[in-house]
Amino acid sequence: MSKVLQEDSHTQGILHMNLDNDRSRKKIWGLLVTGIVGGTLVVLYAVATPFITPALRKICLPFVPATSTQIENVLKMLQYRSGSLVDIGSGDGRIVIAAAKEGFKAVGYELNPWLVWYSRYRAWREGMHHNAKFYISDLWKVSFSQYTNVVVFGVPQMMPQLEKKLEEELDHNARVVACRFPFPHWMPDHTTGEGIDLVWVYDSKAFKGSGKTCSETVQKMHPL
Repeated sequence: MSKVLQEDSHTQGILHMNLDNDRSRKKIWGLLVTGIVGGTLVVLYAVATPFITPALRKICLPFVPATSTQIENVLKMLQYRSGSLVDIGSGDGRIVIAAAKEGFKAVGYELNPWLVWYSRYRAWREGMHHNAKFYISDLWKVSFSQYTNVVVFGVPQMMPQLEKKLEEELDHNARVVACRFPFPHWMPDHTTGEGIDLVWVYDSKAFKGSGKTCSETVQKMHPL
């Protein structure tokens, strides 16, 4: 009888051990699943935030890569010039790197850290990291007074405010190249390209505020 009781007790002990092991495994799997889901959400948040945050700002400057034709038109309007160049909202860095290859000391300011890190890698891969620099910064908190060549891929909402900022900060020998949208009050000295590849060029005399508008050039890009 005692032998039967011992065997029954031993069997119950094994069952309890198996139940405890099952519970431990379920707990471990639960922690693993929770960790994986939580980690995935953190990664998605980290990746998505730099792209979503600009859309929540009063003036949104979306990332739209420059076309090869736009880059050619920008460089064409900067022929025979040298010195420092800044790309306002540099995106993936293609304008800055292209300018660096032409001999400019080129700098790009971009709010999205992922695009800045990619731009730095791209400049290093193409051997342009000494002449092409990229910084994570809000364009409204940067002074552009040190640059003699400025490239802007803007949106209509930001152009009036940026126009005033550049008027205050740029030197008398500066040149500004605007892509996709012109400045509202400056009269361009030159234009080249057509459609989305049209660029407007403004030399220092445009910064003195002639009071005229550039409606004719807007109509050229957006005909009625």
